[in-house]
Amino acid sequence: MNGVTQKDGCAAEQGAPEELQQVGVLPWRIRKNGDARILLITSRRSGRWIVPKGWPGKGLAPRVAASREALEEGGVIGVISKAPVTTYRYMKCLDDGSRVACRVAVFGMNVRGTLVDWREKGQRTRRWFSLAAAADKLDDRELATFLRSLSAASERSESPTDLIGQTSPLDEILMLRR
Repeated sequence: MNGVTQKDGCAAEQGAPEELQQVGVLPWRIRKNGDARILLITSRRSGRWIVPKGWPGKGLAPRVAASREALEEGGVIGVISKAPVTTYRYMKCLDDGSRVACRVAVFGMNVRGTLVDWREKGQRTRRWFSLAAAADKLDDRELATFLRSLSAASERSESPTDLIGQTSPLDEILMLRR
């Protein structure tokens, strides 16, 4: 393959590859004090902070596949949104060293349980962050921008609802009204 080795050990692709689709999860919970927390995990290869994500399963609805990734990679279970809350793009390093453009459809997950043992426990670290801290930890700019918008929305309002009877952006994303 023609390419230049990048700092992460992946080769740069020549030309624009076709964009592949993945599914991901933004696991969240609300603390007793009302603060939203986001679960991030480390990638297996580089140790970067990411959200659980992976390839959609054959015959599985995207939200089911996303839920499976949250369980396998992050050891969390919960209520998952019916539709993606956001999407973002990134360059994935494949096992052969090549890079491919991926678009990730991210589903929100209200975490109801955290497992002590899960499939990839020995390969990843997981940690809960505030919205702002999670945004700062992520390398994926589009996803970080999305989290910053949630953080800004939460700071503008003491309660999750901006006005009586109207839903704030944070309510919509985090499914607080379900």
